Amino acid sequence: MIRFQAPTPAQRGWAQPLLMAEGLPLCDYSFPLLCCWRDAYSTEIAPLEQRLLVRLHNSQGTVYLWPAGRGDPRPALDAILQDAHRLDEPLRLASLTAEHQACLEEHYPGRFSFQPLRDGFDYLYEVQRLAQLPGKKLHAKRNHIHRLDENCPGWTWAPMTDADLPLCQALDRNWLKAAKERETAQGLRSLDREHRALQRALQDRALLGIHGLVLRWQDQLLGFTLGAPLSPTVFDVSFERAREDIQGAYPAVTRSFARWVREHYPDIRYLNREEDMGLPGLRKAKQSYYPDLMGEKIYAVEQ
Repeated sequence: MIRFQAPTPAQRGWAQPLLMAEGLPLCDYSFPLLCCWRDAYSTEIAPLEQRLLVRLHNSQGTVYLWPAGRGDPRPALDAILQDAHRLDEPLRLASLTAEHQACLEEHYPGRFSFQPLRDGFDYLYEVQRLAQLPGKKLHAKRNHIHRLDENCPGWTWAPMTDADLPLCQALDRNWLKAAKERETAQGLRSLDREHRALQRALQDRALLGIHGLVLRWQDQLLGFTLGAPLSPTVFDVSFERAREDIQGAYPAVTRSFARWVREHYPDIRYLNREEDMGLPGLRKAKQSYYPDLMGEKIYAVEQ
């Protein structure tokens, strides 16, 4: 029987290289996120040869991610098939790519049904474009930052330190309160989960290899962001917060982090700003930056 256990920062040394080896651009395969969101989905992981097994739990039952790693994936797929059957459930696989679907159809013909999940698609943007915000489409973003320049002259950005944590935590609490007033009841549970995951990311960022950036003006915190490398060419932007009462704070956070990533990770081509979870306000915000790619995700269920 596979010995699954909740992911912790201490497991990063062996688990993250397996995820990175798969080279997937999807945020679901970020080890920091598996740790930060573990309570929301009762996430569990286990090693199997050169593959990482990930087991989640949601309203539909037990769900698995693609076993990321090296070599032939079939032994790992057979193992999670057996684990699902031991739980008296069909094998459910989330966050698959088209290549994963083709592999399943080849090796397990007719055994799975497949469905794309639009609410889970990731938004990917070229780093260079977010660092510069060029062209007519992003003119409004530049104008918002100009207003910030006028209203908060001399604002700065810098890497996050432990001294910034109390202000970042307070800003997140204020964000949660405002977000709950905007979204429908359907989205409230997701907002609470995100709040808890962000608090864990702030606390464990060094252990998880998460980078943070803060924007300041005088003694005020204008915003912050957190993220980590996802693959050799994709950097995951896991969380972003900014003062909503200060025009330009949000696009300034986005642009500043893109510039930081461009400087410190020159091989990174895309920023993955993750999914919108079907929340109308979040979808509108992500679409306003005109994604260069959508990280499509497929859900498979054993028939």
